[in-house]
Amino acid sequence: MPAASPSDRPRVGVVTVSYGSGEALEPFLSTLREHHGESVAVVVVDNKPEGEDDVSRIAARHDALYVGLPTNPGYGAGMNAGVRALTASLGPADAAFDAYFFCNPDVIFTAPSIAELAISLFKDARAGSIGPRTLNEDGSTYPSARNIPSVGTGVGHALFGRVWPSNPWSRAYKNASDYDERRVAGWLSGAAVMVKGSVNDEIGGWDEGYFLHFEDIDLGYRIGLAGYANVFEPAVTVVHSGGHSLKKHSAMAERAMTASAIRFMKKRYSGVLRAPLRWAIVAGLRVRGALKTR
Repeated sequence: MPAASPSDRPRVGVVTVSYGSGEALEPFLSTLREHHGESVAVVVVDNKPEGEDDVSRIAARHDALYVGLPTNPGYGAGMNAGVRALTASLGPADAAFDAYFFCNPDVIFTAPSIAELAISLFKDARAGSIGPRTLNEDGSTYPSARNIPSVGTGVGHALFGRVWPSNPWSRAYKNASDYDERRVAGWLSGAAVMVKGSVNDEIGGWDEGYFLHFEDIDLGYRIGLAGYANVFEPAVTVVHSGGHSLKKHSAMAERAMTASAIRFMKKRYSGVLRAPLRWAIVAGLRVRGALKTR
């Protein structure tokens, strides 16, 4: 059933998750406030509160709610914790959030974008989520609106994506030729994705079974299964520096990538009849993961 549109300007809560992200968090929050003012509700969930960065102080300096978690439950669980914290922060006279804008802390805002993205989201009753055009630091467009990985595109992209970037499987998966038009995608990058609050509630938020990677693919997949569309909106733009914390923890990230890919493919190719295919996919992903972490 289509999500209802709010009667007036949509109210959006911004959620970001930090893991040793203090260096990136400062420009994220400062540019967010520069282009959107102090009225936007923001929560910073800290998955590494004992780290070297004083994330709580950075959050306070920019009037953002801070949530320090005692252990690192993963990216998706951090996002869910942020939604709960924003909801709990509402006073009795406050309106509920119409949508949540989930962002990586290494996103930079170069223009007003939150209200613009929300208006585009709610003008489409079928839309469950929306993502802006995401630019790399060099100004090129990052392929943030992709197709759901299948056996062919997923395995082909995993095997050849880095050594042969223009291979046909990666091109089909990234849908890299169509980033100038508003369109429906299989899933949207979790670096910057806005989800209607009612849809987020309906699907149960982010799947906390993913520690890192594939949680945004899974989110888009479940939004689609629930009957909603994941919409790419190129008229709204953000900049993403990309992978700041993963560069510090590459081996851990690669192991998490393998575990998450296996989890998603098991979910997509579930059932008795697909068991042989599922076993073959899992075996291939385990081999790839072992080679990548040698």
